[in-house]
Amino acid sequence: MFKRHRTRLTSIIAIPIVAASAIAACSSPADDGSSGTAAAASGVSDGLQRLMDADPWDAGDWGILVADQESGEVLESLNAESPFLTGSTAKTFAVASALEVLGGDHRFRTPIVHTGVVTPEGRLSGDLIMVASGDLTLGGRTTAEGSLAVPDFDHYDANAVPGMATITPQDPLAGINELARQVAASGIRHIDGDVIIDDRLWDPVSIGGVPITPIVVNDNLVDLLVTPHEPGRPAAVDWRPKTAAFTVDADVTTTAAGTAPSVTVDSDGTGRILVRGTVPADAVAPFVATYQVPDPPAFARTLLVEALARNGITTTAPASGTNPDGILPSSPEVAALPVAAIHTSPPFREYATLINKVSHNLGANLLAPLMAVERGLRTYEDGMTIERDILVDAGIDPESFVLVDAQGLPGDSAAPIAQTELLRLLAQRDDFGVFYDSMPAMGIDGSLSDVIDRTDPAAGNIRAKTGTLIGALDGQLALTTKALAGYIDAQSGRRLVFAIYLNDIVVPSDSVNDAIDLALDANELLGAMAAAIYRTR
Repeated sequence: MFKRHRTRLTSIIAIPIVAASAIAACSSPADDGSSGTAAAASGVSDGLQRLMDADPWDAGDWGILVADQESGEVLESLNAESPFLTGSTAKTFAVASALEVLGGDHRFRTPIVHTGVVTPEGRLSGDLIMVASGDLTLGGRTTAEGSLAVPDFDHYDANAVPGMATITPQDPLAGINELARQVAASGIRHIDGDVIIDDRLWDPVSIGGVPITPIVVNDNLVDLLVTPHEPGRPAAVDWRPKTAAFTVDADVTTTAAGTAPSVTVDSDGTGRILVRGTVPADAVAPFVATYQVPDPPAFARTLLVEALARNGITTTAPASGTNPDGILPSSPEVAALPVAAIHTSPPFREYATLINKVSHNLGANLLAPLMAVERGLRTYEDGMTIERDILVDAGIDPESFVLVDAQGLPGDSAAPIAQTELLRLLAQRDDFGVFYDSMPAMGIDGSLSDVIDRTDPAAGNIRAKTGTLIGALDGQLALTTKALAGYIDAQSGRRLVFAIYLNDIVVPSDSVNDAIDLALDANELLGAMAAAIYRTR
């Protein structure tokens, strides 16, 4: 039985899904034909124990399992069958399941269709409809080579850890602009009807306060780009994408070099984004903050109307305002309409890399409804049930994990043995290389880029997913979980799977900055533990 954690999400109703599983089709990787890794009570090495015994880590709850990937031999084990909050290591379960359901070569196709007819003069006597497909970027991260740009610290987490995020150089409206160019090339010059976003691919859902919709432009964020000046003077604030959907009201002051940044982003509910606070004079420019778009379909509609105008297409409908989805034909009728444009995404393997490398929460949460739609269903809960069925069919003990979202919020828990079993099973799949390459390489890139020095022999030999949650413990601010799980190509020449969980470390103050510092310190601690395993096992 899983222990009850202090904050939980609403439980997801289990709806049985009968489906063949590529993971389940694999025989157990254990040499003895058993169902998986045995969580033998072998204890942990003196080196790991010393790291765990240091203050303040000795006050936390630890779970560890290290095993040989091929044989399943257990090398380190502590509370391996006990549940721990996963944090974002939950994304490994979601990405693995989505790769099975969608496949690494899956591409998202976003069409623009129209009702009515187009006259020889280019006048459309009907509505233009963009049919959302769940494409995570609509091209806004796509490089010239067709891959997705993945920074070490993405703008999606800019507000959570101030001063560390960067923006990608690609135009966040690249996909929208390409669709508008295609509409113009189709001969449409004026739209007598409306412009509508059809976002009915799955039932509406919000996870952690964020709408999980099939329409995504710039991660449904407005980037606020702050450039400091001399101390005491206002900082310059720019933003992207520029759109009539929002105005920006900024009042940010430059403070002395070395001071902590403090930037808040809010809205007055009228489309005005309020940016307030301070940034130090030595902040890396631009200092990135973000605003979460509350109505992604309306946002995308305005961006599309504006892109059409830039390509010489006018419309009688206003650019701003709500998305008029109430006048849409039925989904089967929309599917039969003439196509004026279509955007095709990079392959899904690129999205898997983005999700795992930078722990992209929105990307992870899109996976559940995308899996549901692929199986002819409509809800986030359906997708999470599909994920659970895949894992259980693979032979992972259903009592060893509870996953109610793909992001890794406080309702998600897993035992180290569940995590390492997943990793071993994945290693037997034909698409293992896709999953392995999607994981951050310690000391090289993603969320593990600076955990150990690039010159450390372990650098590049550890591929692992991080997990972090900051919350409350008995009324005090706490690091409720720090986790790391993945693969180690050990100095001995063998490949290991590992899972390390640290739960419930109280922050010594009520400062969020102190909590962030504690989480970063814990990230380095778990990195040091993985590097020690690399050297000694």
